[in-house]
Amino acid sequence: MNDFVEQFLNEDWEDFRDAPRLYVAAFGKHPAWNDHMDDIGLVTGSLVSTRRIIYGSGIASQIESAAWEKVGADKTVPTFDHVLLWRRGSESVVGRIWSSRDGKGRALYPMALVVHAIGQRLESLASVVMPELLKAEAKALEAKTPGPILALLNEAQETMRARAEAGPLGVPDSTLGVAAWTGWALREPTAFERVIHHLRGHVGDFLPERRTWCAAEGVAQSRTLRFPRCGVENPLEALNAWISFLATQIDPAVPLLGILHREFDWVDVIVGEPAANDLFVLRANTQAVPMVTDIPYQIGGDTHTAAGLVGADLAQRRLPTRSALNGRSLVENREAADRWLSRSRGAGTRGLFGRLLSGGGGRSSSRFDLTKGEGRS
Repeated sequence: MNDFVEQFLNEDWEDFRDAPRLYVAAFGKHPAWNDHMDDIGLVTGSLVSTRRIIYGSGIASQIESAAWEKVGADKTVPTFDHVLLWRRGSESVVGRIWSSRDGKGRALYPMALVVHAIGQRLESLASVVMPELLKAEAKALEAKTPGPILALLNEAQETMRARAEAGPLGVPDSTLGVAAWTGWALREPTAFERVIHHLRGHVGDFLPERRTWCAAEGVAQSRTLRFPRCGVENPLEALNAWISFLATQIDPAVPLLGILHREFDWVDVIVGEPAANDLFVLRANTQAVPMVTDIPYQIGGDTHTAAGLVGADLAQRRLPTRSALNGRSLVENREAADRWLSRSRGAGTRGLFGRLLSGGGGRSSSRFDLTKGEGRS
């Protein structure tokens, strides 16, 4: 296994209990720099990986290969204007990506602001982190030189840290977006069964405890899934609903990257370790990448049965408490994932986060909220 599998959003930060729980970073293109801007704030291993995967290999590979140009304007969206949410257990990367240009006027590459959040509920990301990111974005658009950008990012980080949550690592499940999502699933049973059918046929390597997605050396496996936005207006809520649902069905230890263009009605989720080509979805519309719910699957009895396993939870407007893919309870799957993630934190190369900070502590805290069991709301 590689460092991404072992340490991404699973860093050994429990040895550093006094360390801040929020880290702001920026990368990409901005007119204050004549080429790619200096990377700012990449002080955790997870932020370094975020920049490398999304920008350094993902976006760069699509631009350099002219991937979006080759499929044509009728199959692409014209701009970057995305919200992203990358989750694994109790750690997240939340961010904004927008179309930008460098000091020489070249406009192919975007700019990104991202935050590595540790032990923060989605409610906090939505009410504190994202508003501060949007304020920083607006100020960055007005900046003419690097100095003001450094100052505004530092200000945003300090504001976020002053309001950060300092509770247990295993954050409770968020309900943001879930009621609207379950309402969609109940109104559109055929579409929901297509989702279950697609998952049963395409994410087998990501089932709880199977872990064949990361068994080989080098880059691990990934799957890209496109879903409807389900009428959820707030981007983070729409992302949370689909990511939270998927985390109840596949191995909870698998990182899930959600990407949403603010002007369109779909949500993309990349399961596993994103490959460069997975980032094609950033500017691909549904003619290039259809939604899972638009694929005319012939639904059989096995899929009906699998979907029925989560039907009672959906009727109560809550996320599934059982995986329709392996029939086990979410609590069982989370306990197994937590044990595996704990072992992974003790393996591999010590991350940048660990090298920069000092402290002490044990590794006894769960990365999941295991206190509510199957009766959680």
